[in-house]
Amino acid sequence: MELIIDDRERSNFYKCVVDRAAKFNVPIKNQRIEVGDYVIGKVCFEVKSSTDFLASVINKRIWTQLDNMDRCFEKNFLVIHGTVDEAMDYMDYVNDRTPRKAKIQILTNKFHGAIGRIRLDYDVEIIWAPKCRDAANQLVTLAKMAPVERSVITPSIPRRIATGDLRVDMLSLVKGVSAKKAKQLLKEFGSIMEIGEHDINSISKMEGFGNVVANRLITALNAEQEVKQ
Repeated sequence: MELIIDDRERSNFYKCVVDRAAKFNVPIKNQRIEVGDYVIGKVCFEVKSSTDFLASVINKRIWTQLDNMDRCFEKNFLVIHGTVDEAMDYMDYVNDRTPRKAKIQILTNKFHGAIGRIRLDYDVEIIWAPKCRDAANQLVTLAKMAPVERSVITPSIPRRIATGDLRVDMLSLVKGVSAKKAKQLLKEFGSIMEIGEHDINSISKMEGFGNVVANRLITALNAEQEVKQ
């Protein structure tokens, strides 16, 4: 299976990926991609330098990109290369009178806050490496593994959830549905039964949800046979 690379990619990261792909014997193909920067099968990678990531947080474009990835692919990764200090180069594009020291603190908080929000609220994995080649190496390694069928490792002890609300605990057993998302669903639809009566589109249009998680949830709530994660 080929690693598809958006034909607009011309960055140093792209060169690192091409080099690593050749060493890992991963075939590549350049073509226009509307969602993400790198795709292999049902796996999508959005790649940003630390500066680009901070800029996308400031202009809020990152949230649209992550939602689009979640709607189109089964597994998604956000790849960030570079350091927070390097991301402070973005200050040159922020035209305000905030003192430099205060501006650095504000932007650093935004950077880390966005990382935290993605990890907690989105069904997206983050790969973050200070060096371009290290991030590229991780991407190509995953691309090498992605097409291979592997049995899912099932834990022998079920995940223990205890929020004080049994409805939230039950919904949180569905992969991709956190306790926060479960509460969001209950607030929107009222009960577990009513959630199951809605279609995938009704769920996926909610913030932080996508077609993959919505389909997984509706399938679990309406299945008459055993459902595996």
